Amino acid sequence: MAHIVFEQVTKQYDNGFVAVKDLNLDIGEDEFLVLVGPSGCGKTTSLRMLAGLEDSSSGHIYIDGQRVNEKSPRDRDIAMVFQSYALYPHMSVFENMAFSLQLQGTAKDEIHQRVQAAATQLGIEQLLDRKPKQLSGGQRQRVAVGRAIVRDPAAFLMDEPLSNLDAKLRVQARAELSKLHKKLGTTFIYVTHDQVEAMTMGSRIAVMNQGILQQVDTPQNLYDQPNNVFVAGFMGSPAMNFFDAVLKPDDNDLWIDAGALRLPVPETLRSRYQPHIGTPLILGIRPENIYNPKFAPPGVNPLAVEATVSVVEMMGHEEIVYLTLPDGSEFLARIDPRSRFTAGASIQVLFDMNRFHLFDKASEHVLA
Repeated sequence: MAHIVFEQVTKQYDNGFVAVKDLNLDIGEDEFLVLVGPSGCGKTTSLRMLAGLEDSSSGHIYIDGQRVNEKSPRDRDIAMVFQSYALYPHMSVFENMAFSLQLQGTAKDEIHQRVQAAATQLGIEQLLDRKPKQLSGGQRQRVAVGRAIVRDPAAFLMDEPLSNLDAKLRVQARAELSKLHKKLGTTFIYVTHDQVEAMTMGSRIAVMNQGILQQVDTPQNLYDQPNNVFVAGFMGSPAMNFFDAVLKPDDNDLWIDAGALRLPVPETLRSRYQPHIGTPLILGIRPENIYNPKFAPPGVNPLAVEATVSVVEMMGHEEIVYLTLPDGSEFLARIDPRSRFTAGASIQVLFDMNRFHLFDKASEHVLA
């Protein structure tokens, strides 16, 4: 188990491009931390700096209290699983898994014992004599993880290891990696651009964008309490709906004016939002917080909204409905599959006014 700390870590290349800027991140022992964000956000660069495969331009990286910036990768007690798996094609599965131990001069009996134990743990003990070309994508992924396990490292670093698998295998592999983390009790740092992977696997998620850490929290807190528009839009599928808005008072009431939408602020939140009257804002509401009135669950704070159906995507367990307001604004609703809405229909949906978000338009930060 490793306690890992990034302290003011920056990576700037010779051409002036800043891949990571002032990264501060504290990763606890036996934590499963997921670095997530779009391509080019700096997540893989951060992982490679931790592994020693990239030099940081400034800042400090600590593993168990020791600064490792100048340490070689082999001296950092970490194991990395790459997107491409990087298996040696001329070696058998056993030889691929044993190779790093052989380089360390580990005794043959111990190598055999470690490889056999890891293979059994991953369910690939019957594949030890095969070459990588004889394996499926899922089997190669397990071999790559097994090669890391036999080293018994303080931390596992994984760079999008499931991206080469088909959709069904990815779901299966996600569950297997989560189980493996619980079995090993070791620090996992996992990089992905897939927010579903992040939500389902991480004990905490670190969201990055344009080299800057946006927010670190548990999956549920990131989903429920995003710090800014980027996090709100990135976490969740389909993404959160956004509308330009402004707060307006009316006698003792407070309203969110968002073009064709006029939404009352619940009484319990009026004092919180009162200071922001007249400020340009962004209203956010998730598609799953919009309901068909016939199938709205108990406990919602409903506000009826009239809209026209543009497109319906029937997913079996739900409907994704694309809707248009009278002013042309578009939004999505994720509703009960019994709704059976059709394109062109004028319908009424319910916004849950307990589940909306307001962001400052200038800074894009959530209103305090």
